[in-house]
Amino acid sequence: MPVTQQRVGETMNKHDGVAGTEIAGSSSEMSWTPRSLDRGLAPYLALLQALEDDVRTGALPPGTQLPPHRALASHLGLSLSTVTKAYREAGIRGVVVGRVGQGTFVAAPDQRQSSGRSGGLINLGINLSPAGDQREALRTVFAELARGNGLDGLFAYDAQQGLAEHRAGLADWIATPGFRPSPEQILATNGAQHGLDLALSLTCAPGETILVEDLTYVGFKALADLHGYRLEPVAMDEEGLVPEALEERIRETRARLVYAMPTLHSPTARTMSPARRQRIAEIIERHGLRLIEDDVYGFLLDTKPEPIAGLIPERTLYLSSFSKIFELGFRAGTMAVPAPLIERARLAVRASTWSATPLLFEVALRMVRTGVMERLVRELRQESRRRHALFRKIFPGQRTPHDGALSGYHAWLELPNGWTAADLFFAARNDGVLITPPGSASVAGRPEAGVRLCLGAAGRAELERALAILRQLIDRPAGTMYSVA
Repeated sequence: MPVTQQRVGETMNKHDGVAGTEIAGSSSEMSWTPRSLDRGLAPYLALLQALEDDVRTGALPPGTQLPPHRALASHLGLSLSTVTKAYREAGIRGVVVGRVGQGTFVAAPDQRQSSGRSGGLINLGINLSPAGDQREALRTVFAELARGNGLDGLFAYDAQQGLAEHRAGLADWIATPGFRPSPEQILATNGAQHGLDLALSLTCAPGETILVEDLTYVGFKALADLHGYRLEPVAMDEEGLVPEALEERIRETRARLVYAMPTLHSPTARTMSPARRQRIAEIIERHGLRLIEDDVYGFLLDTKPEPIAGLIPERTLYLSSFSKIFELGFRAGTMAVPAPLIERARLAVRASTWSATPLLFEVALRMVRTGVMERLVRELRQESRRRHALFRKIFPGQRTPHDGALSGYHAWLELPNGWTAADLFFAARNDGVLITPPGSASVAGRPEAGVRLCLGAAGRAELERALAILRQLIDRPAGTMYSVA
């Protein structure tokens, strides 16, 4: 196909990281090259658009073998990763198909219609609770409220910290033998994400440094980006934060705040032992730091681990939520605040949202009082164990806690055979499985050596099918999905 291709100029190369000038070159030795590239797009998207245009117009008929990644990258003056990413996305969209050992080919129309997604994507990328009796329980309580006079007082204008009776119930709900905050220290929040935002406003100024686990919760990263906080990673091991690494990073960064998830950490599902929690508490206290402790999954363990907040209550802002029992739309969370910060916390609630929604707390706490909440939690624990057992059956070599009491809604899949998180994300999506996007949990651009798999959102049969697809993928050597010769 005798077309002439100009190399990508300065605008394109600014994105691609390839230094070069615009020069003309013959493409007669290539099976395909784009006629032009849109310099207003990221390089891989420009290449993808050109490929889709030529397939749509018939310039590239079905069955045409595309140039190897490396050859096309060299010819266009692009990086290998740019061409690889464009080919991957074209595969996801059903424009091309990869044949192991042969290369990449333009897909036939029937292949495009069934590009691995005909039945819809199985979503293992969002951390929801398994569906059970939660909605029926909600319907029952809402109906009770509607029939009686239970709605009276639930729309109060001055419930900034939360209604007094609700704060008393929340204090009891989050309490453990070693951690029992008073109702005066409790703040009702619109979910744990709102609580994190409030906690940051009380403890950190924009531009300051926060120490976090080497892989951290994506929602916390979003808040840091929004408010201009600088996140510094601390090394982790099988239990989470490494005490020696934390102490070293405190000295190096002079940070004044730590954010951690000691129980069923997201994304790795690791849980700290009591001894590890004691050491982390001692380090934070010795250096005069504050801690934001995210404990949204603690209820999933038969015996809830003692939070670090119980060891250093005056230095810890502790967060919990009902959203992980119901659904993401049930925005009802709890924050226990050290007494010296409570007045500022009230002001922060008033400034950000005026108050959380008393109606949701009334619904949740009615379930607590009647025993319905404990039944729902017990069922969620049992279902989570079943799903983790399924994960361990399909991935027997993975390092997962075999103690069923440590089962949550997600598992950490370590990647073998040279696979990267990005490789698996694109390959899985092409085969009908959506997983957590690469880079979601990484801090300071560090690559992830695994991916979080959320086991709760899909039905159990769908989950088993999705896990089997992922197992088949990672059993292949990395790089065999598409030719890079």
